[in-house]
Amino acid sequence: MSSREYVIAQLDNLPDSVIEKIQEFISLQKIKLGMFGSDDEYLASLPTMSNSIAEGLTIPLSECVPLSEVWPDV
Repeated sequence: MSSREYVIAQLDNLPDSVIEKIQEFISLQKIKLGMFGSDDEYLASLPTMSNSIAEGLTIPLSECVPLSEVWPDV
């Protein structure tokens, strides 16, 4: 059995929470290999990213951390 076949066979035995982490890892590997056409395509491939972005858009700017605190050199 090849490594690819072994991994595919094991996926059905793992809980969804682990599958999500594996999906994120695969996406990261694909971006490192330049397999995504854009950052948007990469972010859309992450299982919870769309929900996180949509949720973040509902938070008033007054409740957000200023950019200068996150990246002081920007």
